[in-house]
Amino acid sequence: MTSIKNINAAFTRVQNTFLPGYTPRTNLLGYDFDQNAPGWGFLFGSQRDIRARAASNGWITTDTLQTQLYMTSLTEDFSIRAMLEPLRDLTIELTAVKLNNQNYSTSFQYSGQSGDFESLTPVTTGNYSISYVTIGTSFKNHDALFRTFERFRRPISRRLGQLNPNSSGENDGFADGYGRTAQDVVVNAFLAAYRGKDAADIKLDGFPKIPFPNWNVTYNGLSKIPLFTELITSLTLHHGYNTRYSVNGYNSLIRYGETNGFPSERDVNENFLPKFQFQQISIFEQFTPLLGFDARFKNNVTANAEYRRARTLNLSLQNSQLAMLSDQSFVFGAGYRATGFRMPFGWFNNFKMNNDLNFRLDVSLNDLKTLVYRSDINQSEVSAGNKSISYRPSVDYVINQRFNIRLFFDSNSVRPYTSQTFATSYANFGFNLRLMLQ
Repeated sequence: MTSIKNINAAFTRVQNTFLPGYTPRTNLLGYDFDQNAPGWGFLFGSQRDIRARAASNGWITTDTLQTQLYMTSLTEDFSIRAMLEPLRDLTIELTAVKLNNQNYSTSFQYSGQSGDFESLTPVTTGNYSISYVTIGTSFKNHDALFRTFERFRRPISRRLGQLNPNSSGENDGFADGYGRTAQDVVVNAFLAAYRGKDAADIKLDGFPKIPFPNWNVTYNGLSKIPLFTELITSLTLHHGYNTRYSVNGYNSLIRYGETNGFPSERDVNENFLPKFQFQQISIFEQFTPLLGFDARFKNNVTANAEYRRARTLNLSLQNSQLAMLSDQSFVFGAGYRATGFRMPFGWFNNFKMNNDLNFRLDVSLNDLKTLVYRSDINQSEVSAGNKSISYRPSVDYVINQRFNIRLFFDSNSVRPYTSQTFATSYANFGFNLRLMLQ
C-alpha cells in the first residue's frame, strides 16, 4: 500500500437538450411564470425528457412548418491515473480512460391528421473509446491471428444463439440468426482473437465497460550499482504501453426490434439486427517504447536508444475486411561535449576554443507496413508502407553570448513496399549562424 504515491480520478458528464418550437416567454431566469414553463428542473440542468409535458401544456407550436429536430447529447469522460513506486528508483504510472459520446435526434412536430405531436425517424449516433490491453498477441504472427479471428466466429455464434431464445438450430456450425457476417459475431470474435482470450471466456459485448490500465515504467537505479558507478553519471530505463479500443461511429437502426428481451428482427442475410450498427472498430496499440534508455557518462558522452512498436487494427463491419498498420522503429542518439576543444592533426595549434563544442549524431530506422486481410482469403496483401533510414550528425558551437554556429548534415533513404511510389533518397547539409540582438 505504501508504494501508491498518488491517485487522480475524474468523471465528467455533459448533457444537452434542444427543444424546438418552444413558445412561452421569459420573465426571469429563463422562466415563464404565467405558463409555469419550462419547469425549474429543466432550468437547473435536468435532462429528463419534457416533450410530453411540453405538448400537453401547449408549450410547443402546432405549426406544421416547424421542421427543426429535437436533439439531446451525452458525453461521458472517465480517467484515473495512479503513481506507484514499489521499489526505490522504480516508478510505474498507470492510466485508464473511457470516453462515450452519444447524440439522439428525432423529428418532433405536430401532425394535423392525428391532432397530436409525433416523434418520427429517431436516430442515435455516437463514438466510443476505452483503454484496453492486447499485449497477449503483440508478438504473435499476424496471419495466424487473423485465421484465429475467423475460427472464433463459430463458437461465438453458438454462444449468442444459446442466449437468444429467438434463435433456433444451426447452419454450417453457425447459430440461426448469427451467421459469419453478423455484427455481434464478428466484433466479439475479433476482440477475443486479438486480446488473446478464448472464445468461450470473453464477454459478449461490443462496448467493454471496465477500462484496463495502461502503464509507463521508469527505472534509474542502475547508475548506483558499483559496476556502473565509475563510468556512468546517470542511466534511466524506459518502458511504456498504451492501447485503445474504439468504435468509430455507430448508429441505431429503425428496424431494430426485440422479443423476450432479445433481438428478433433480421436483415437480408437472415442475421439478427443489432441495436447499434457499427461502421468500424479499431484497436490502437503502442509501445512507447518497448525498451529505451538514456545514459550520461562521466567523460561528457551522452547516449540514448529506443525500440518502438505500434500496430493499428481497423476492422470494417461492412465487409469484414481488416487493415493492419504495423510500425517498428529503432532510434539511437549520441552526443559529446568537448571543453577547450583543439583541432586534430595539429591544425590551428595556436587556436583554442574557450567555450564548449557539442557533437550530436541521431540515427533512426523505421519499418512501416499496411496489410489488408479479407474474410475467407488465406493470403494477406501489402497495400502500402516503406522502410527508411536516416542519420543526422551536427556540430554546435557557442562563440559568445550573441553568436552561435551550427554545422549539420541530414540524410534519409526510403524504400517502398509497393510499386505505387518510387524509392527516394535525399541529403541536406550546410551551416546556421545565429545572431542574438539585445
